[in-house]
Amino acid sequence: MPVLFQITAGSVLLLLCGFIHILVIYKLIEMLRKSPPMRSVGQGVRTGALLCIALLFSHTIHIYLWAFAVWALGALGGYEAPIYFSLITYTTVGYGDVTLAPDFRIFGAMSSVTGILAFGMTTAFLVGLFSQVLDDGKG
Repeated sequence: MPVLFQITAGSVLLLLCGFIHILVIYKLIEMLRKSPPMRSVGQGVRTGALLCIALLFSHTIHIYLWAFAVWALGALGGYEAPIYFSLITYTTVGYGDVTLAPDFRIFGAMSSVTGILAFGMTTAFLVGLFSQVLDDGKG
């Protein structure tokens, strides 16, 4: 696969995943702003669980999109190898036991960029939320 196509396809997928993640975070913020104040620890736990599940769902969608792209482009066959490769690349674990051919390396590496950015957005969202919750508890 030509380098320019790898960069273009990887960038499009990165933008799509970024858009999905921003949309999920936006909807979570909208939901939090519309919800009444939490009156019990149980409500807080349920809300926190919902937030984490929604964010994990977004990350899972990204991994499956990358796995589908790796499979559709013919970089890896079957279904287990593309999912496994996408998972270890997106999370930047990168064991190295499943690698892409040189014609797909740049495209595959862009999955790790997507993961780094999405995990950064998730971390920023949760840190901002938790700092607000902790500040509200002081007042």
